[in-house]
Amino acid sequence: MTSRVSRFFGAGVLGLALACQGAAAQDYDRPPGDVPGDAQPSDNAGALALRIDRLEAALRRATGQIEELQNENRKLADQVKRFRDDVEFRLSGKTGATALPEPGPVVTAPEPQAQPTRTARRDDSFDPDANPKAPGAPRQMGSTAPSAPLNLSSRAPDDPKPAFKPLPTPPPEKKLEEPEPPFVAGGVPFSDSKEQFKAAVDAFNAGQYADAETQFKAYIEANKGTAKVADAIFYIGETYLQRSRPREAAEQYLEVSTKYPKAKIAPDAMMRLGLALSRLGNNEQACAAFAEAGKRYPTAKAKADHESQTHRCS
Repeated sequence: MTSRVSRFFGAGVLGLALACQGAAAQDYDRPPGDVPGDAQPSDNAGALALRIDRLEAALRRATGQIEELQNENRKLADQVKRFRDDVEFRLSGKTGATALPEPGPVVTAPEPQAQPTRTARRDDSFDPDANPKAPGAPRQMGSTAPSAPLNLSSRAPDDPKPAFKPLPTPPPEKKLEEPEPPFVAGGVPFSDSKEQFKAAVDAFNAGQYADAETQFKAYIEANKGTAKVADAIFYIGETYLQRSRPREAAEQYLEVSTKYPKAKIAPDAMMRLGLALSRLGNNEQACAAFAEAGKRYPTAKAKADHESQTHRCS
C-alpha cells in the first residue's frame, strides 16, 4: 500500500514539473510585462534569470536585423559604384586591350649585284712602265719643276698698288611687309544668341542634323556660361541619336547630367541616357539610369517607371 502511494505521489510531482516547464517555454519569448505575475516585483532568482534571457534574446534579434540592413546598404552602394564605373568605362571607348601597331611598309633587301670580273689587260691600255716619260706617267718626287703659286687675292693683275680691291657688299635684303590679318569677332553678341539658338533648333526640326550639330557647337563656343548651354548640349546628343550614333549621344546626355544637374533639361537628359544605353545593348545600365532619374527628379518618376516597364527592368 505504501509503495502504491509513493508511485502515485511521484507521478503527480513529475506531471506538475512538466506542466511548469511547458508554461515557462511558452512565456520565454514574450515580453516581461506579458508574463502573468511578472509585472509585480519578485525576489525569485529564476524569474529574474528568465527576464534577463528574454532581454538578451531580443537584443540579439535587433542586432541581427541591424547587421542585415547594413549588409543590404553595402550591396546597394557597391551596385551603384559598379554601374557608374561601367558607364564611364563604356562611354570612354576603352576596350582594355592594347592596339596592335599598324604594319609598316615592307622593306626588301636589294638584290646583290654581280661583281664585275676583271678582264685581261688590253693591248691598247696605258702602261707607265713601257713609257715612263709619257704625260700623266708617275714621276719621282723632286724631279719636276714647281708650279706657279695660285693667286687667291682679289687684286687686279695690272694694278701696281699692293692694295686689295674691296669685295662688293651685297644689297640689303628687302623684307616683305605682310598685311595684318583683318580683325574677326570671337563670338556672336549676346543680343543675337536667341536668334542663333533658334536657327540651330530650326535646322534640327528640318532634319538637317549635321548642320544643327555645327550650329549648336558654335552657339556653345560663343555663349559660354549662359543657361541655354545645357540645352545646346542636349540637342547635340539628339542629333547623334537621330543619326544612329548612340555612343556619342550618351556622352552628351551624361555631360548634361553631371555638369548641369539642376538644369530644366536635366531630367530629359537622364531619360535619354537610358534610351541610348539600351540601344547600345546595355539594358542593365539603361534600367539603372531610369531608376536614377526617378529618384533624382520626382517630376520624372512617372515617365521613368513607364520606361522601366517598357524595357522590362526588374
